[in-house]
Amino acid sequence: MTRMLWFCAAILLCGCNPQPGHAASSSAPSPSSVPALQITGRGAGGKPVLFEGQSGNRKLYRLVAHSYVSHSAQNIQATFAEPTVTFYDKDGTKMTAQAPSARLQAGRQVILTGGVHATTSTGLDLHCDQLTYDQRSGMLHGQGHVRITGVQGGQQQVLTGNTFTSDVKLTQMVMK
Repeated sequence: MTRMLWFCAAILLCGCNPQPGHAASSSAPSPSSVPALQITGRGAGGKPVLFEGQSGNRKLYRLVAHSYVSHSAQNIQATFAEPTVTFYDKDGTKMTAQAPSARLQAGRQVILTGGVHATTSTGLDLHCDQLTYDQRSGMLHGQGHVRITGVQGGQQQVLTGNTFTSDVKLTQMVMK
């Protein structure tokens, strides 16, 4: 019995004894061996997914969607299904936009694609193929079949073009 205890103790001690002369190996995987990451989500309790962008205490936009898919845990880069995005101007004017899909890129841009329809709180109506909101500048960039309608002086006005850049109110606009 005593021999058995000494034998077990010797085995355990040998297993714990580090071997000299072996170089330490890094256990961190190389970037090319990191598996692809996909994060998906839906709103809980029948509620939609909600994401808000802010600068200081000022709300810049509010994105509400049925679901999202993200391929990165480090950079906020996600695709949202059937989003409604409300953009807020400094003076309180709002623009609400809907599209089949939206991408959020690291909190710097919100990109709506697949046919965008938006309305401003001042009554302007916007249609385009893609709408990008740049958080740094607070500007919108639209492209593809751009059409903006509104009433001015009792008459309906229609602006059309291939691209535009504007503020959220659609008042400081360049259309091409």
